Amino acid sequence: MTITIMTAVLLLTLFSPFGVYYAVKRARVKDYQSHQKLQNIIFIVCVLGVLLLEGLIRYSGGSGSLASESKYYGTSFFKIILYSHIIVAVLSYLIWTFLIIISNIQFRKTLPGKLSKLHKSCGLIIFGGLIYTAVTALAVYVMSLNLV
Repeated sequence: MTITIMTAVLLLTLFSPFGVYYAVKRARVKDYQSHQKLQNIIFIVCVLGVLLLEGLIRYSGGSGSLASESKYYGTSFFKIILYSHIIVAVLSYLIWTFLIIISNIQFRKTLPGKLSKLHKSCGLIIFGGLIYTAVTALAVYVMSLNLV
């Protein structure tokens, strides 16, 4: 069950930047309603995935318990990848949460409009963070399960 949950959340993490990119394409053709719906759905599904993974990690005894059998566990390389993954993911999700809340409040009031520049800037940061999170999640997953 543990590997199934880890794999499901990994796949969600890997595909989320593509979903976000598609949602951005909807906004570029001025289909703001679809953009908003897609972003909200992707955000909620991703947050639920993160919460599921975090629950698994806590239930298993912490992140070390999921990776302790790895030949990379304890190496500087693994630690750097893992810690940078966590830091970028947390920061990206915090900014994404802020943007989702503000955007849902301001939708049809000032978006598109006054907040568009901030919205686009935050969106770009989030998108980059999601890509970095996906790449490092894959690396952590592969190293944790000794697949390389």
